[in-house]
Amino acid sequence: MDTRQQIIVNALRQRYDEVSKTASQPLRKWLAPETWFESTSDSLTAIRALAADEEIECIETAAPDEPSFFDDLQASIRDPQRRFQLLTTRYLHPLNVAVSSEQRVREHLLERLMVGDRARLEQHSLQLINPDDLLLRLNLIAIYASFTTDLRYLDALNYYYELLPPAWYPDHWLRLSYLNFYLRALATHIN
Repeated sequence: MDTRQQIIVNALRQRYDEVSKTASQPLRKWLAPETWFESTSDSLTAIRALAADEEIECIETAAPDEPSFFDDLQASIRDPQRRFQLLTTRYLHPLNVAVSSEQRVREHLLERLMVGDRARLEQHSLQLINPDDLLLRLNLIAIYASFTTDLRYLDALNYYYELLPPAWYPDHWLRLSYLNFYLRALATHIN
């Protein structure tokens, strides 16, 4: 490992120690999904189960054939409730966000987090952000960050961990699950 990599790993270990004080430590290793899974529960229930390191009942199936999904997602930029509905409908099994066919969606979510939402937060306009929508997208990005070596996703998680005030929806279960998935992503990158 070169010096630059060692510096990054040391910083990630330090952050891991910090986050582990507020999140439960991940136990089970996830395997990157290669096919689409359909959960027997709704998306939010599945996120809760994954965050608690519980198994999710699911079946392998074909990816949904929704040619307009990405266009609908892009069109919902100013409609957080619609975006929330689109994402929870598509990702009944949240690990599906890591399937290779979802690259455009992941890039879109990352861009929105690091451009639009980030600008609002830096302008101290936190009250203009829908917490359910933001936290759902952070959860999905954190799930994917456990599977990728692309540090942009982990960087986004680091950014929001530092920027969101601890008092902003501290007991919101989607915030707690985001922290658990963030911890899992950190562990993936330091091991």
